[in-house]
Amino acid sequence: MATYADRARIPVHVSRETLGIAGGLLMIYLVWGSVYVAIRYVVVDVPALLSIGLRYVVAGALLAAYVAARRGPGRLRLDRRALLGCLLLAVLLQVLTNGTTTWAEAAGVQAGPAALLTALAPIGIVLLRLGTGDRPRAVTWAGVVVGFAGLAVLILGGRAVPGFPLWPSLLIVASAGCWAVGSFLQPRLWLPESTFATTAYQLLAGGIVLTVAGVASGERTDFHFPAETWWVLGYLTVSSVVSYTAYVWLLRHAPISLVSTHAYVNPVVAVLLGWAWLGEPITWPVVAGGAVVLVAVGLVMAERRELPEEPPVT
Repeated sequence: MATYADRARIPVHVSRETLGIAGGLLMIYLVWGSVYVAIRYVVVDVPALLSIGLRYVVAGALLAAYVAARRGPGRLRLDRRALLGCLLLAVLLQVLTNGTTTWAEAAGVQAGPAALLTALAPIGIVLLRLGTGDRPRAVTWAGVVVGFAGLAVLILGGRAVPGFPLWPSLLIVASAGCWAVGSFLQPRLWLPESTFATTAYQLLAGGIVLTVAGVASGERTDFHFPAETWWVLGYLTVSSVVSYTAYVWLLRHAPISLVSTHAYVNPVVAVLLGWAWLGEPITWPVVAGGAVVLVAVGLVMAERRELPEEPPVT
């Protein structure tokens, strides 16, 4: 029988795929969690709608170039139905979800609370399933009830502390509902065969709409921002492409139950990074309400472990 010392000398082989999964998970944990903080940093200097609109246009162009280079320009071809599907998703996900969240952070919602409120989106999908005749299990209903309790703690308790202006916070809750509608409809829409092509068109269309909305609303366009702001804006642009690519790779190589853990980790990263980088206070509504929301997400996701979810392209 081998002793402990003998076993300690046996080399442990870790496959390249295992390392890739670990690296991919770490990437989406950190990148998607940090996006809320980076947005909060950028909107101090850059108008909200233009900041997200322009970076989406650039990210969409980069992703389209990647698809054309790897798979050929033909992969970007789409018919009228696919174009309408991409436009609908762009409005729901890029404009009404991420655009609204960016505007709300510019209006005073801190990064940690924004991430926690957005985490309620899976509960919206459960409610939409009722319209199709689907009947969720008891554990899912428990998650819905717990989720609304967590929302009440965040909103009502947050009114007494910084970082929770009421109407912008409620707008983020509404944007999470738009994300749920978009994710619910996506499998039912006629879309391009390539997931990356779909995302490229979403980013381009959403970016154009947000940019036009920013100009039409009178946001300044002088682009005289500090160098640090440009670096963070560049990070947000690249992250929209790199993190989504990593997510799609993970869906093909790892169980969805493992990949979907980002729903629990991203808000925690946002809260901690917001505290460390921006000095956002970790208040009792963030701790108590955040913990309740994450428990609710866990209960809801327990029933959806076998189903892929649409990631937030932030």
